[in-house]
Amino acid sequence: MEANQEEDMIREFYRDEITDREFYLRLSERLRNKKISRSLKKLSETENYHANYWASKMNAEEKSKEHIKPYRVKLFFLLLLTRIIGLNLTINLMERGEVEGIIKYRNFLKKVKDKDISSGLSSIIEDEISHESLFSDMSERREEFLDRIQSFIYGMSDGLVEVLAAIAGLTAIIDNNFIIAMSGLVVGIGGTISMTLGAYLSKASESEFRISTIKRQMLLENDTEGASKREIKKQEGRSKDSALTTGLSYVFGAIFPITPFLFPLGFMSLIIAVALVAIVQAISNGLIAIALNTSILKSSSRAAILSLLAAATTYGVGLLFHTYFHLYIT
Repeated sequence: MEANQEEDMIREFYRDEITDREFYLRLSERLRNKKISRSLKKLSETENYHANYWASKMNAEEKSKEHIKPYRVKLFFLLLLTRIIGLNLTINLMERGEVEGIIKYRNFLKKVKDKDISSGLSSIIEDEISHESLFSDMSERREEFLDRIQSFIYGMSDGLVEVLAAIAGLTAIIDNNFIIAMSGLVVGIGGTISMTLGAYLSKASESEFRISTIKRQMLLENDTEGASKREIKKQEGRSKDSALTTGLSYVFGAIFPITPFLFPLGFMSLIIAVALVAIVQAISNGLIAIALNTSILKSSSRAAILSLLAAATTYGVGLLFHTYFHLYIT
């Protein structure tokens, strides 16, 4: 690696570290949970130590200028996003950032020739990896929360796509927005009932199996108290929670494609409905990507494109019925 490239990377690392330092510090000042706030302050102190290390590797001229500031726009949007998505997803977002930082540092470590930098960088990478345990300590009942938000968003996605597909097909053969909206409402009600029952039966079977396993374990270990009984009660409520979450999320999703047809906008209603569904799908699947630590762009774009394809396919089917069977309702 050339000297100029190495200096550019050091400046970039320094700026990344001071940005993370400010983010963790400001987030810690915002939270009421003292335990999590302390963990975030500890992360901020670590990032400050890393920033000082990179500052020591800059040349004297750059140090005197002190012109390198945190990424203000990135900092603003990160803090704004944490208000929107909540603590658990924020923690996932922070983990994602740490992983990306580790990858960037390791790639630099392969190219750098300065042994002093190599030694210091190895120590920084170890610090970044150790942050994982801090993130785990920050979130209580995190797995349960992520499971619930995934169920909600997947249920909402079904409502979005299923109702949009039905409405798009009907638009080709019905020239009355109110009738289309009512038809979409019927599809939404039927879909809600179907999805709710399906979610309830699926979780009920899973919970019954887990309860049976716990009871068998209790019998073998002669355990009649404590954690096992609490786990059984928890499992007994999962099917109802799952059914309620799925039903509400499906209804929420169905609202978006139906709403534009409540107004006399003609074919424009379908265009608005398709755009709304694509946007909501992109945002919701972006949140799922954050929860699962997968590619946000890939998940968002894939969901939006598939929604558009579903609408186009059913509209095409409706158009075929209109063309060859002369079906058209005014």
